[in-house]
Amino acid sequence: MEEPKSTAGQGLGIAGLILGILAIPMGIIPCTFYIGILFGIIGIVLSLVALSQANRGYGPKALIIAALICSLVGLSFASVWGFTLSRGGGKFIKEMIREGVPPDAFEDFGRDIEESAVEDDTTSTHGHSSDLEHMTDTLKSLEGEDTNP
Repeated sequence: MEEPKSTAGQGLGIAGLILGILAIPMGIIPCTFYIGILFGIIGIVLSLVALSQANRGYGPKALIIAALICSLVGLSFASVWGFTLSRGGGKFIKEMIREGVPPDAFEDFGRDIEESAVEDDTTSTHGHSSDLEHMTDTLKSLEGEDTNP
């Protein structure tokens, strides 16, 4: 005897698939990663609810699983951009742009994040004196003045 075919969970599965597909390009583009995170999370929730409905109602699960995978991929792309543009990642990228990519850049990456957290705590009330000194030294070297007294 065949199980009766139903469409249980298909509506939420389609909605989750659309949000998952939209989360991928939104997660790849750096300035829209917040939208990618939002679409990814909502797509995952809708896909999980649709999967539970399909399990209870003996509905097809292929589309729902595809929606879950697309939402997870979009969320992971957006999370990578979110980390990259956060405090430690942003500082790392700014240094790479300003000074070029040193050969050991990726070896010191974890240490730079820890140091930036400590620096932010100590310089938040006193200003960023090390950045100001660095900018002053750079300006003096560009003007041809001697930076060493």
